[in-house]
Amino acid sequence: MASILSAGNGTKKSIKLVLILTSSYFVIQIIAGVKIGSLAVISDAGHMLIDVAGLVMALLAISFTQKPATPTRTYGFYRGEILASLLNSIFLILLSVFILIEGFQRIIHPAPVSGLPMIIVASIGLAINLVGVRVLGRTRVNRKRLQQDYERDYYNKVKEQVAEENLNVHGAYLEVFADSIGSAGVIVAGIIIYISGFYLADPLISIGIVALIIPRTWLLLKKAIHILIEGTPIHLCHEEIKNSILKVRGVTGVFDLHIWTISSGIHALSAHVVIIDNKKSSDILQEINSILEKGYDITHATIQIESYHESGNI
Repeated sequence: MASILSAGNGTKKSIKLVLILTSSYFVIQIIAGVKIGSLAVISDAGHMLIDVAGLVMALLAISFTQKPATPTRTYGFYRGEILASLLNSIFLILLSVFILIEGFQRIIHPAPVSGLPMIIVASIGLAINLVGVRVLGRTRVNRKRLQQDYERDYYNKVKEQVAEENLNVHGAYLEVFADSIGSAGVIVAGIIIYISGFYLADPLISIGIVALIIPRTWLLLKKAIHILIEGTPIHLCHEEIKNSILKVRGVTGVFDLHIWTISSGIHALSAHVVIIDNKKSSDILQEINSILEKGYDITHATIQIESYHESGNI
């Protein structure tokens, strides 16, 4: 267990390093974008903010898995990750709307922008992103090796924790990698402006970056709202799970079936299950829990066993 905790701390250190670099550059980029009047730099800062949010959520998710629940907070602070995601999404949508309005205005009335500062600022951002990609990429490889080791000779709970950390690191890795494209786009716009004085490159590139931001932000917003209203996880089918429980020998009905997400990768279920023979309730309950865990990755299940009655097929 000590090696797992050490590995988890190593993952957190890697994410913290990339988070410090990314968030520091985000502040610099916003200030520089406003000062030089480059809409492309400001829009790329918005893109960078998605990375910051992704890294924060990955860090929170890993930290929360190491904190025990308490009587007053039975789920801990897992929902903090989702609330942060919701607020971040709203801010990014507002920023995207501002950039689009300003971008179209600048297409109609082009504003002079200095190309050289754009190139310098975006080049620094690209370098930081590449460092982040390298650090997180190396962490992903290390986590995969660790998971393979423990798949051979350790506990299921440990394997699940390692797998969840892998998903969080992978998500953060993709966010930083995607932002590298935005930084490269700003560099191209800066070069075009510097060489040719074609100022329209700035709003055009900024609109292009927003086109990359909006779909990702919209998906993030939808996911956060879906989790907060306790909707069924999109990758799980309510009817399929119900039918899987009904197929267990001795089960005659399932009702009040609820499936929801506590936080990213942590799903829960509650249901009333009608059986014929109460003497077999323990075996039936064990089989249902096994189906839920192995087939649907639901490890937080509350099953209420009910006596047989004619309306059990509800």
